[in-house]
Amino acid sequence: RLKDNRMLMVGAGLLAFVLSIGLFGTLSMTFQPPLNRNFAAINVFLPPGTTLQQTEAVADRVAAIVRKDPNVQSVFERVRIGSARLPIVLKKDRELTSTEFERSLAPMLSSVADARVSFQSQSGGGPDAGGRDIMLYLGGEDPEALLATAQKIAKEMATIPGLRAPRVGGDLVRPEITIKPRFDLAADLGVTTAALSNTIRIATIGDIEQNSAKFSLADRQVPITVSLSEYARRDIGTLENLPVPTASGDSVPLKAIAEIGFGSGPTTIQRTDQIRRTVVSADLGPGLVSGDVWPKINELPTVKTLPMGIIKLELGDQKWQAQLIKYFLLALGAGVMLVFAVLVLLYRRFLSPFVNMGSLLLAPLGAAVALHIAGQPVSLPVLIGVLMLFGIVAKNSILLVDFAVEMINHGMEKHEAIYEAGHKRAQPIVMTTVAMVAGMLPIALSLTGDGSWRAPMGVTVIGGLIFSTILTLLLVPAYFSIALSFESRIGRMFHRFIGDSAQQSPGAPVPAE
Repeated sequence: RLKDNRMLMVGAGLLAFVLSIGLFGTLSMTFQPPLNRNFAAINVFLPPGTTLQQTEAVADRVAAIVRKDPNVQSVFERVRIGSARLPIVLKKDRELTSTEFERSLAPMLSSVADARVSFQSQSGGGPDAGGRDIMLYLGGEDPEALLATAQKIAKEMATIPGLRAPRVGGDLVRPEITIKPRFDLAADLGVTTAALSNTIRIATIGDIEQNSAKFSLADRQVPITVSLSEYARRDIGTLENLPVPTASGDSVPLKAIAEIGFGSGPTTIQRTDQIRRTVVSADLGPGLVSGDVWPKINELPTVKTLPMGIIKLELGDQKWQAQLIKYFLLALGAGVMLVFAVLVLLYRRFLSPFVNMGSLLLAPLGAAVALHIAGQPVSLPVLIGVLMLFGIVAKNSILLVDFAVEMINHGMEKHEAIYEAGHKRAQPIVMTTVAMVAGMLPIALSLTGDGSWRAPMGVTVIGGLIFSTILTLLLVPAYFSIALSFESRIGRMFHRFIGDSAQQSPGAPVPAE
């Protein structure tokens, strides 16, 4: 009866493998699952030149909005000139998770005028301060082309459902003094470039520390920096009349050899591998993870066909997620090859270990079904659970195959040995599954503490174990029977080939009649 159903079991295994690929392909993916923490943080950025009093007023407005939420226990304010950070402590008996709280409050915060207000992403968002859920990094040598491309992508991202407040990071500018020397006039008046730069530097930021006078204390010397007052630096007339020494010992006013005015420039310049970079960031809507929107972002027209000289940089969560997949596959492949090598030495057969390796293909089906039911994306704890699952499934199939191989080596007939292995090894396999599922239930249900990070791992192991145990007990005996049939056929083929060669060799002895 087992022999008649072997092809049916092969078809069932192939169907399970195809379903696993399909179900995992429809799951979203993120670096780590949304966490349910008892705290959150808000970043507030204001235009350069904002005073401390103005920053404090905006931080107070943001704190007032947050305090009205019934899920908030307390709000603190850390205010600096031009920026603020608001750590938030949430109530333990709240109705919403911390992620749901952040995304429900984000639209109200984004409406605060004259400020950029957003929640700090749980993953940090990448190397730039004020990280958000989605961070698209662009690099290029031309600052104007880089900024234009980023702004165009930000407008296109605004059309994607679920993305909130996409904008270009680091595009805030600050006022600055612009001085354009007239080199021909400076040369005629005997003003050197060094004299011009020294005059401007000393007047605005002070001389370098090596050239400054020192105030001696008992244990150290403190450099004395002399420069124009901040009020004087805002008066363009004072700057225009700065005396610049000439080669003859006289001096000329700065306005005689340079054009002086006020302009604006970037607050910071970010680089990666010596390439100037900028970032387009956005927040996610309720119920979404990064894996839901990244395919849509990558399909945007400007992202698909970036201008000449502009490249997409893999940084932050994208970089970590790519490394996660790479090293997961490396660890999984190394583990499978090591198990295969040990089984070849254990069984002293070559095809039988492939039965155990084939059973590993059945493990992900239950995990994918359980993740769909629980509504969990593929993330770091899910991949950890898959590694655990592969180890347990391999152990269950080894229990069956090893027992059958031992019985065959002791002279038992093939089919009888397979029946006996299924009968004798079913109980320890089922007991292992029940014990593991019972141990993982509190983790999957998050019965104690914040299990939002561990729950996906528990769901993966429970679903995978239940399905794989059933499939292992049904399919592995059939696969093992097919492997033994192949081994016997190959053995007869080689035996016949060796026998024919021996008869045709000239020095072979003639068998006696």
